[in-house]
Amino acid sequence: MKRDFALAVLVCALCGISAHAQILAAAAGVNADDFAYSGDKGPGFWPELHGKDGKEFSACAPSPSARQSPIDIETVVEDPALRPLDVSFVEAPFVMKNLGYTIQATPAFGSSLTLDGRDYSLLQFHFHTLSEHTVAGKHGVMEVHFVFRHSDTDFAVIGMLYRVGRSNAFLKTLIDAGLPEKTTSAEVTVKPNLEKALTDSSQYFTYPGSLTTPPCSPVVTWLVLKEWAELSPEQAETFRKILGNDFRPLQSPNSRVVHATVRRWPFDVGQP
Repeated sequence: MKRDFALAVLVCALCGISAHAQILAAAAGVNADDFAYSGDKGPGFWPELHGKDGKEFSACAPSPSARQSPIDIETVVEDPALRPLDVSFVEAPFVMKNLGYTIQATPAFGSSLTLDGRDYSLLQFHFHTLSEHTVAGKHGVMEVHFVFRHSDTDFAVIGMLYRVGRSNAFLKTLIDAGLPEKTTSAEVTVKPNLEKALTDSSQYFTYPGSLTTPPCSPVVTWLVLKEWAELSPEQAETFRKILGNDFRPLQSPNSRVVHATVRRWPFDVGQP
């Protein structure tokens, strides 16, 4: 009886993942055919395009008042009021899917972030190669985005850049499960240890920005970790072969200020 009940719970959870992923896709109104990273649907043309539901991507257009992402993080203001990120990761199955413009992993349930007294639920995480953000003009070989939602107009995204170095246990779990190489590839269920995914969540940069893919909605509080993670050359190549160059060019910071947690004397966490 207990075994049957556990199986039923697992099946229900996996069904929940699929349904949740479909809801997210429908809400975004965007699919792989709607935009690209080169050619006549590349980033320079995004403001002229629209989604399958007819929704325009006009927010992607540059302007003096735009709060678009990604940006180069160079000049920052240290803010003593910034506290370590309050992230609660729950062990749960994720479904990985190739969306045609990234590999996205969607959880069955669970993880959350509390920021400025508001609770955000983890919707998904996904990858970009090269990194979308740069630090002092330097790209990472890859960037992961953990996307949390409070409401349709209030998202928080934890971004973390990677450099080539030692093998990464978190990425190894995903690769060993079998990264979906094409949009026609079967979805892959995996149970990653998210506690091993992030570097130091007490040290980060933060600024108001946007989604980095159409519709480029300016609804994101960005939290970019200062400490870069490492991945092996083989792991980097595995992701690059699938993702190609799926990073948006840098956007103007305009009048925005990037705040940073106070440095830990005598030096801050390492950068490449």
